[in-house]
Amino acid sequence: SKSFAKFVECGNAYLAIYNRRPEMFASDRYVLTNPDISSATMGSVVVSGEFTKKRVYLRIAGTVLLSAGAAGNRGYTAVENDLAMTGELFADPNAATYARGQLFNDRMYTIKTLSVITLPHDVRVGVIGRYQDGQPFSRMVIVPELNQGAEAVRGFATGRSRFTFRSTLDVRLQKRIASRGAALDLFLDTYNLLNRSNEVEEYVVTGPRFRETTAVQPPRAFHLGARVSF
Repeated sequence: SKSFAKFVECGNAYLAIYNRRPEMFASDRYVLTNPDISSATMGSVVVSGEFTKKRVYLRIAGTVLLSAGAAGNRGYTAVENDLAMTGELFADPNAATYARGQLFNDRMYTIKTLSVITLPHDVRVGVIGRYQDGQPFSRMVIVPELNQGAEAVRGFATGRSRFTFRSTLDVRLQKRIASRGAALDLFLDTYNLLNRSNEVEEYVVTGPRFRETTAVQPPRAFHLGARVSF
């Protein structure tokens, strides 16, 4: 055997950690195969509708999504928690611990709305509202003093915890000035109108900093622009 198990405490349970035997270093052998753990499932429900009445257009859509698959690498980013990645899953037994869970693109619940209101004097107001559940992640346990060096191991399946949800409200105010077959559109875009600052990433390593905010939504921003059409 290339490794033997040791156990570390994680909350109220123990994790099996694989500690490589020193005499097996530099003797890796890989078998080309399609193991069952590589399969994935996904179920979703999509609901949408729209309403139009003279000067008002409204569209709303929502999704419910649940996925289950084995991540190619340890972590929660797009190049880690993804089934399609060629990574460490089948090369390191510590990467296979709780590897199966909800994948990077799984936001569970999402709602998006779009509305355009036409006002007198060629003035239009557009509003986009968005909500999505937070990104799934797994707590990581750093195990030192292994023969192969320190390793990070998942403490539970990805998706049992998520970062905070994201929600934004974006608004465009547009005025058209037309003359002699040409038109000038002046517009003011406001992104994140309500200036929400929900966290979008956290420190996921077990310890005193666990779930400490490491990134938040971008702040409110304004964009003033013009467009000429003929």
